[in-house]
Amino acid sequence: MPATDRKITWYALGGVAAGVFLLLVYYHMDPEGGSFPACPFHQLTGLLCTGCGSQRALHDLTRLDLGGAFGHNLLFPPAVLLLGWHGTERVARNFGKRFPNSPLDHPRAPWVVLALVLLFTVLRNLPWEPFRFLAP
Repeated sequence: MPATDRKITWYALGGVAAGVFLLLVYYHMDPEGGSFPACPFHQLTGLLCTGCGSQRALHDLTRLDLGGAFGHNLLFPPAVLLLGWHGTERVARNFGKRFPNSPLDHPRAPWVVLALVLLFTVLRNLPWEPFRFLAP
């Protein structure tokens, strides 16, 4: 099997796995029913990590509740869009199609993402206004 066919197979399997996962989140995970695992970082330190609230945000996104998703984790919906763009670009490129380059392809992207994540984590743990809205 040529390398391109193997990549396409892996992309297809990844897409199917993501679809199954989203169906499970939509139908079987209830944030109010306690079916979401607790954040170990938050349990150990009492602080909010960058990902705190993202399970509930994903649950909200599967129900197209953008306000709820942004309320649970302000970075999660843009991160999903950015990763979707990046993945779509990779798949399109493997099929020989043109697609706008993902910002994640920029050489400084890892440093920008790291800075945003660290800044968001620090700011969402500050107990004053206007930073309280960053907490889930």
